[in-house]
Amino acid sequence: MGHATGDYRRLLVMLASRARRLGSRDPEGAAQESLKRSLENAISQPAIAYYFGEDLPADRKIPEWPLDQLFAWLHGVVTYVVREEQNRASNRREVPLGSDEYHSEPADPATGQLDVLIKRELQEIVNVCFPLLESEYRVVLKMRADGIKYGEIATRMGVSENTVATWISRGIRDLAQCVRKRTKGRMPHD
Repeated sequence: MGHATGDYRRLLVMLASRARRLGSRDPEGAAQESLKRSLENAISQPAIAYYFGEDLPADRKIPEWPLDQLFAWLHGVVTYVVREEQNRASNRREVPLGSDEYHSEPADPATGQLDVLIKRELQEIVNVCFPLLESEYRVVLKMRADGIKYGEIATRMGVSENTVATWISRGIRDLAQCVRKRTKGRMPHD
């Protein structure tokens, strides 16, 4: 991140410290990714530029977010980035180097095949459940899955961002309920 000088460096140090406390294996990378995502976000970018940017014009208006709200946002983003990192690590079954406790037996290759079968089965269930959602929920979930931001979805749909957020939340909830109902009969019982 070439433009990270002065106050940006202090912000990165703070985010890296938070990532380290959250258990990140690469706290500096998590901090940089969190700042990058926040600078790309139209909601958080003005506050970051205002509080941490250099050579701001005198006529720069005060951002909507106070500093404590920006910090809460940044802490949330770094928490999410660290969780993504940890999920990737667990999905790849990474083993820390130099750790003697993990040198017992190689991983069972059948487990990977089972994971593939479970994912395929789950995808089929989602494919059945998705069309059962209300049309607005399907549309916003598809747009969000395509990487379209809430503001753009709201503009395209002619509704507020809060409505988009509500539809996404309800769509995910309804989809999860449908998936749970369909998997209940397929899962082995104790």
